[in-house]
Amino acid sequence: MTIKGIDEQGRRISSKDFETLVQQAAESSTNLVLETYGQHNVGGRIFAKLGPVAIQIAGPAGQRLGCMGQPNVTITCKGSASDDVGYLNIGADIVVLGDATNGVCNAMAEGRVMIRGSIGARGLTMTKWNPEYNRPELWVLGSVGDTFAEFNCGGIGVVCGVEAKNSANVLGYRPCVGMVGGWIYFHGQTDGSYSRNNCKEIKPDDEQWQWLVQRLPEYLEKIGRPELLAPLAVREEWKILMSITPQERALMFAGPMPMAQFRAKVWTPALGGDPLRDLAPGLDRSPIGVIETGDLRRRQPYWANQQSSAPCAFFCPVHIPTIDRLRLIREGKIEEAYQLVLDYTPLPASVCGAVCPNLCMQNCSRQYVDEAIDVAFLGRAVQAAKPPKPAPALGKKVAIIGGGPGGMNAAWQLAK
Repeated sequence: MTIKGIDEQGRRISSKDFETLVQQAAESSTNLVLETYGQHNVGGRIFAKLGPVAIQIAGPAGQRLGCMGQPNVTITCKGSASDDVGYLNIGADIVVLGDATNGVCNAMAEGRVMIRGSIGARGLTMTKWNPEYNRPELWVLGSVGDTFAEFNCGGIGVVCGVEAKNSANVLGYRPCVGMVGGWIYFHGQTDGSYSRNNCKEIKPDDEQWQWLVQRLPEYLEKIGRPELLAPLAVREEWKILMSITPQERALMFAGPMPMAQFRAKVWTPALGGDPLRDLAPGLDRSPIGVIETGDLRRRQPYWANQQSSAPCAFFCPVHIPTIDRLRLIREGKIEEAYQLVLDYTPLPASVCGAVCPNLCMQNCSRQYVDEAIDVAFLGRAVQAAKPPKPAPALGKKVAIIGGGPGGMNAAWQLAK
């Protein structure tokens, strides 16, 4: 079935309307020929309800060819393609029998994109991979542009370096920056500017090589270049940029090299022997017990208890240490708990019990487990308690300006 990208008056159909026409056609046919006129998102969101769907693109395709491509859908573009081929692809096979510009496979999660030529910048960026599904794959016969595989999170790239736009550097400038998963097969010269904080260059092992040679014939067949199988099936000419594991990255930024690693990688290959013995032959290397005093003491404990306030004490206007108050109550020291509150306020039952908006409860950490501690109840519980007697008068007078809670508290503290 053929779907034209122009109407009966020869006017170009909008990308949205063209997508609807293609989706309707896929309800009754599994072989579609799309005569496109630069429409965007061509071939995307086609659900293979009747079986595998084959889509031929017979005109110039706009951006995002195969956007959100679905499983069991094969899209073949007979020429070159614009930006973002395979954007958000989640299962389709997309074949471009020419070059593709920037953003190929951007944010792709599954499926394959196979390019007969070269691609522009930022290919295979921000890919996603769910271990329950196949990894997304990008195959490029030629070369790729700058910042390739940036923030790649699991995708596999294969760059063959054949008839490349840039044969002197088939991976472009600064590939694999921010890459945290996946790997890149490449065949040809590079400038070595890949991010060493994110990946490492290795030779393919047996398993990795088998993965490549088993899939290479199908790729070359789909792009119409099967004669390249023999020259590309030379294992010694291929290398891999493999993402660094979290364990390897931890060692890279873990500070000074451990002594065992230094001995194995640096000292022994260069000098041999034991670095500690060679550098300090008379050093007593017997175990040292717990050191509390003396010249060998290296550490002095620093106790940071109560350096930071609990949320209840921090948000309390008078900073009553509610945690200490509750601890005393649990220990049965009710009188001590009452005296503790009086050190901060003379109005524990009225202002701090019945009137207070209870900022401590609003910010209580316990509310994220079940519910906040009812501090208001603690305040009301002491309303019948007798206030302590003030200290003996000294015969001096102090004027307190203001009769509110702050002024009364100031007078109380001075009278104590």
